[in-house]
Amino acid sequence: METIPRASFANLPTELVLLILKYATERTCAQPDQYESKNLYSTARALCLVSRFFRRVALPEMLHTVLLGFRNVTAFVHALRMQEMYAQTNSDLHLAYTRHIHNIWVGHFRAGTPMSVPELDLGLLAPVLLSAPSLAINFSNMDLLTRCVEHAWTHMDKNINCECSPPPWSTKTLTLSGVGTSPWHIKEHPSGLAFLASLAHLVVLPHTQIDSNLHVIRRAASVIGPQDYVLPRWMRHAPWTLFKRLETVSLVFPRIELPVDIRAFSTGMHLQTDLLTFPASLMKGHRVPLEIKASAETGEGLISLKDVRLVVSDFRVHFCVSCQEWEKIWACGLGL
Repeated sequence: METIPRASFANLPTELVLLILKYATERTCAQPDQYESKNLYSTARALCLVSRFFRRVALPEMLHTVLLGFRNVTAFVHALRMQEMYAQTNSDLHLAYTRHIHNIWVGHFRAGTPMSVPELDLGLLAPVLLSAPSLAINFSNMDLLTRCVEHAWTHMDKNINCECSPPPWSTKTLTLSGVGTSPWHIKEHPSGLAFLASLAHLVVLPHTQIDSNLHVIRRAASVIGPQDYVLPRWMRHAPWTLFKRLETVSLVFPRIELPVDIRAFSTGMHLQTDLLTFPASLMKGHRVPLEIKASAETGEGLISLKDVRLVVSDFRVHFCVSCQEWEKIWACGLGL
């Protein structure tokens, strides 16, 4: 039997080895046909076990976009504890997570149960959660965000002038998913008011049953026009005046082309997504808009499609009545 020669990096330039490893550790969500949420980081994790050199290359790539759900949040907090221990012992395994995380997702937990983090671990999680320029959080975990923001605020250097210095977080883009909550308890704290006021971009992912499915049904039944969109209901009651530095608002919807086969959608279809972005100033009038309209119809409760930048995704994801891959859509960048 002919022996198959084994690949070796021994004779390759270091720069080429680094390129190969970085490509191998790319998030699986960048490869739509092979996406499975349970093994999003499987290649990167396997490479981390090969050697310390491989780990130093793979782990930062793995941390670029972090997805936290009920399956892995405990493991993530445990990893933060381990990193704290590595830092205290000057171990070669120490890596400052906050330098490498660009996007972090805190999703919907089983049965809607909020993510529970003991106060002892909040000091580890808060700096990491708030170090990401882009943070996505399910409404069911808004209490966790409130606690993290309050922790960062109260642990600032007391000699720093809060009004003139940058806030103790790097979050510029906030993505909200799930069922909107009212009232917003985060605004009951000075830290929460400062956090909302510092945001530049807000992204809204529709709730599967309430917003996304209704969007499909409205289009199919011609309740709305073929280029019209209804804003999620919670947006009517959001504290828009507190988003003082907000520049843009973005909405994401499954892309529906008429005619729509509702039965096929019920069982599952692979669809592109529409990303609609418009100036935040349109949400700060006397009356919050309820719809985006393509027609010439105007009014205080409407946003004209002419004032919206529409981007269609170049990949398709699985949509059905009960399951929609918003986590994957967000992880792939949304086209922002």
